[in-house]
Formats: sequence, structure tokens, C-alpha cells
Amino acid sequence: MPQDCTWVFGRGASIANGLPWVVPQLWKDDLIAERVTRDAHVQMITDTLLEEIERVPRRATPYRRLLDVLSTKTVADGHHTLLTTNWDNLLQRDVSDWVEENTPGYAPRFLSPPGTVYHLNGSVEPGNFKNRSPFLLETDTPSVRKSTFEANRALNLLLWSTLVVVVGMSFECNMDCGLLGTLRAHQDNVPIGSASFVIVEPNKEKLESIYAKLAYCFPRAGGIKVNRGFVEWMDSGMPELVPRLFAI
Repeated sequence: MPQDCTWVFGRGASIANGLPWVVPQLWKDDLIAERVTRDAHVQMITDTLLEEIERVPRRATPYRRLLDVLSTKTVADGHHTLLTTNWDNLLQRDVSDWVEENTPGYAPRFLSPPGTVYHLNGSVEPGNFKNRSPFLLETDTPSVRKSTFEANRALNLLLWSTLVVVVGMSFECNMDCGLLGTLRAHQDNVPIGSASFVIVEPNKEKLESIYAKLAYCFPRAGGIKVNRGFVEWMDSGMPELVPRLFAI
């Protein structure tokens, strides 16, 4: 029986990978006061993030290390699906580099086809992606989320997940709370309602808060709290994924 895992990476994962930049409060204030347009605000974020991403060394991030681990430890019938709420394309960059170096032209065995990273809130990745999730802001209400191929696919993958690893995601902003609300509305009829969650968060208080939110939304689900940072957890061998997903 296939053993599949859905990874959801939030803000803390970007920080762990060397990208601590956040939208300045002044920019948010200008948007709210309508001193700048939404399009101009998004462009400012995009331009700045692309510059910050360029400063992060390629092939030397925790994401890249994770891909190396997944490629060697994942059981024969195991697959991983990668989702993120972050705008940056650090994870996709590392996936693309890994594929080019190891399985050029093909999605690696350990990643669910097509071996892409799904962005729930849009991405600054250059290119014309007509099916991409729209660019959503922290201040947006859940109603702003529009139906696109990527957004629908990512949501469907989450709904049908039986094992979910949450890394660096606190579910505090409007959009992330809205995502939880959408999943909760369907949880009685799909596997995520009784899924196993592995929550990776170094801050004890945040960890308890995330656990409580997930327990409220999915009362039949199980949860494992990992009070460690992303890198520290990888250093430990990620034992919570053994033997279901990782070979001993």
C-alpha cells in the first residue's frame, strides 16, 4: 500500500532556509491607507523577495538537505507532496536543482508527480503561470482566495492526506486561518479528518497553539508535537516518520 506524506511549509521554514525578510509594517500601512495600489504593493514584495532569494546560496539549504534525505530514506512505495504558503520559490529552486543533477527530465521517485511545489498563496517565481494560485496578502480575507488549477489541486491534495507534516506554520494570519476553515468544513468526508499530523516548531508556546488549532479543526485526527527547529529535527533523523515513511 502506498505511503504518502504531505508537507506544508510556512514562514518558519523560509527563515530556517536563510530568508528572514518580512513585509515592512509601513508598506502594509500604505496599502491600508490606499497610498499605494494593491498591484504596486505586490510588485514591491516581488522585487524585494527576488533580491533576497538571490542572496541565499544554492544547493546549501536545509530544503536541499531534506531532498537528499527523502531520496535515500523514503520507503519503496512512499511519496512526498510539497506545499507552501510562502511566496518565495526557495523550495522549488532546490527541487529543480536536485532534479537537474539527479534525475534530469524526470520527477524523482520519492516525489508525487509531477514533482512540483504547490503554492497556496501565490509565488514570486518569475514566469507566466496562468494556472498559478493568485498572490494573496496576509491582510486579505479568505474570500479573496480564487479558484485556480494550482489552488484547487493543492487543496484537494491536503483534503485527501493521511499524513501531514507541518513545518514553521502558525496559522495566525487571515489567509492561513481561512485555509484551516476550508479544510475543517470538509473534514467529515475526506481522509484529513482522521489524518496524522506531525507539527515541527521550536517555540513551545507556538507549538501548543498550533496543536490546539489543528485539534479543534480535526477532532478525530492524531497529532505529534516536535519541539525542535527544522534543521534540528533533520539532525535527529526525523524519527516520527519511521517506519511508516522512512526505512529504519
